[in-house]
Amino acid sequence: MTTESFGESLRRLRSERGWSLRRLSDESHIDKGHLSRIERDKRPPSETIASAVDLALQADGVLIAIAQVQQAQETRAAVTSDPMRRRTLVTMPLAAAMASLGAAGDTTHRVGRVGVTDAERLHRAVARLRALGHQHGGENLWQAAAGVAREGYQLLENGTYTESVGDQILAATGRAQMCAGWLAFDSGQQDIARSCYNEALSLASQSANASIEIHALVNLAFQSSFLGMPRQALRYAEAAGRIANGYDKRGRIAVVPLIRQATAHAIAGNEVESGKAAADARRHLDKAHEEGDDWCTFVSSAELDGIEATVAMKLGQAARAETLLQRAVAAHGVGFARNRALYRVRLASTRLDLRDVVGAAVSANEAMDDLSGEVASWVINTELQNVAQRLAQHPEETHVERFIKRYLASATDDRGARQ
Repeated sequence: MTTESFGESLRRLRSERGWSLRRLSDESHIDKGHLSRIERDKRPPSETIASAVDLALQADGVLIAIAQVQQAQETRAAVTSDPMRRRTLVTMPLAAAMASLGAAGDTTHRVGRVGVTDAERLHRAVARLRALGHQHGGENLWQAAAGVAREGYQLLENGTYTESVGDQILAATGRAQMCAGWLAFDSGQQDIARSCYNEALSLASQSANASIEIHALVNLAFQSSFLGMPRQALRYAEAAGRIANGYDKRGRIAVVPLIRQATAHAIAGNEVESGKAAADARRHLDKAHEEGDDWCTFVSSAELDGIEATVAMKLGQAARAETLLQRAVAAHGVGFARNRALYRVRLASTRLDLRDVVGAAVSANEAMDDLSGEVASWVINTELQNVAQRLAQHPEETHVERFIKRYLASATDDRGARQ
């Protein structure tokens, strides 16, 4: 039996075919940087990736078998390792979850009868990808969501279905576009994200789906705030709020436009209006019924803490931001590791504003723990880079020295992956 790792076997088979890493990326539809990290055994392969490269290289199942053996070995090793290593077990469901997306995302042309089960299958795929995004960040995932959307379009164009089923396929495709947009946003693909959101708006109009319309508008508001366009963000958020009040005034969905308004007002420097919108969001959440649209599951007291903290940072209220961020970090479990890492980075930034260098370095190191647990987010990495630059001005601190070493090692890995 071969003693090669998956990465070594992948590199050897690719070389035997005379393919560059770019060629393999094009043939397998997998990000080149991610493939590079896998070849260098910096990242484990998911079953989906193993299947894709095995098919591209015509390896007759060899790579799939090696990946399965390697994953089993890593699981056994993790169970017997120290507590910090045991934390990384939370990333193991990623492979299984991604593998289960194989059916929804297969863009083969379908001719024939399309039914409710097809719409349900697309919805399930989107739900899994959304959960993976919360846990792992958007990098290397948005393409999968785009694939689900493509299958939805093909069902609509090539299938035979009733009007009711057609509306359900339209809705599922719209959800897939929203998921792809958010994941692309988190990957730094802003043009792709906006295109996905606008396409979702079109699909929402075709199916008269208010939920998707609200979702697209609040995400456009969020992106506009991120890009420094608070007036545009406010217009999107206010439009979403008007629709939400007619759709489900007492649901969690009505909270989201308010928190987007709070952020937009903060970026514009309007402290009073920002505070009012944030307070309204809290009141709405306290009265909201438990049932509601599945994409609103992220709306919670913990998430409002994180969003209000971000607003406080924009308004220069560092002490308040620190308190809120501590609460947000404590409340986000492994299922929301991406947001926990984000709030830890922001906590580090806030503590630097408060001149607490040691506390900032501790938070930055904790963020690195999350990132080493298979969280990959351009948004987080961008903010972490700024924290690293500020911490580098204090090399005498032990916690800072440890963080800088870890950060530079991680940055070196990423640069190698891009080459």
